[in-house]
Amino acid sequence: MNSAIAESSQPFVTLALSGGGSRAIAFHLGCLRALHDRGLLEKVKVVSTVSGGSVIGACFAYWGVEFAEFDRRIVRILRKGFNKSIARSVFFSQETPKIMATLLCTAVPTLVLGTVRNGLRLIRIITGLPTRKTENWMTFMSQSLPIWGSLTTAFENALQRNVFGNTMLPDVKRPGVEVVINACDLRTGTAFRFGSQASGGWRYGRITENNIPLAKAVAASAAFPLMLPPLVDEFRFERAGAIAVEKVVLTDGGVFDNLGVAVLEPGRDSGASINRFPTTHIISLNAGPGQVSGDTSPFWWLSRVRQSFETVHRKVQDSAYSRLHRYVKSGELKGFGMVYLGQIDGRLPYQPDNLVPREAVRDYPTNFASMAQNDLDKLALRGEQLTQIIVDRYLSHI
Repeated sequence: MNSAIAESSQPFVTLALSGGGSRAIAFHLGCLRALHDRGLLEKVKVVSTVSGGSVIGACFAYWGVEFAEFDRRIVRILRKGFNKSIARSVFFSQETPKIMATLLCTAVPTLVLGTVRNGLRLIRIITGLPTRKTENWMTFMSQSLPIWGSLTTAFENALQRNVFGNTMLPDVKRPGVEVVINACDLRTGTAFRFGSQASGGWRYGRITENNIPLAKAVAASAAFPLMLPPLVDEFRFERAGAIAVEKVVLTDGGVFDNLGVAVLEPGRDSGASINRFPTTHIISLNAGPGQVSGDTSPFWWLSRVRQSFETVHRKVQDSAYSRLHRYVKSGELKGFGMVYLGQIDGRLPYQPDNLVPREAVRDYPTNFASMAQNDLDKLALRGEQLTQIIVDRYLSHI
């Protein structure tokens, strides 16, 4: 048994908020309403967030307002959406010249270099001519071109202006709560985590100065690769006593772990893990749609890539939940509860008379467009209903 758990007389409750754009924000809002009503939110020690879950999770931890006010503000954000504010940031903000310069100085040359490189590769394959060194040089050149601005930095700008202001990662206002905002570094294919106490990743080490804008962390975590480019930045890292400045290429945390539970699991290597907690209970809020209906035929590029993403996410989350069950069985965790938007209703322990059915909400898109009040109400109510059921069944002992 985990010694930290065995010795602890008080539960160390952690909360994971999955990705899923505005669908996740609305669903998580309902879940948080139920956790608040049951007195569990005040027991949460760590909030781990991904993508859309990072938006609402950061608001919960950093705003420092009463829950009713937090609720009202999130509803306003959902009704308004982010698309217009991102567009304003692209065309009418300090990001505009950066984005234009990136397009002129980087995007066009990268396209040209890539086209020539692919042509040389084809010539090498057909004729056997030695073009590999030139191809490698063109790859190096295209990867070395600067990225000053993008849709993702515009998203960061919109979050800063409209949601978080100049809040920095250490500035958590929710008493007794630590925050981890999950992203994925595409250079190394590993998790990269922004934390209120410590930030970094095992491939780079710990960021030496954690005074990082909250808006930057949330934008990186929510940069869904099919819609938003990665956020490119440089940080100063400390690893094994050595200091180095490294460039990171950060995208949606859901690419690595769409649930945000991995950082909360027991038994993490203290020599490599930047964030590590004596977790006794995990509450996982999952806005995934669940099993696919089989009614579609994803042939074209966008539909097949989207379906591939969802398939991978579903299998990874199945593996994660299997691990959590094993931790509970072995005593390394005292318990966990999964509140799952895509839960098959017939498998619930019980159903309230007015249960919002899975089919009514599972197909709501995962973008950040404005949300109709009716859709918001259904998503939030299902989250609230499922949370009450799961708390009754698995978490009533906390």
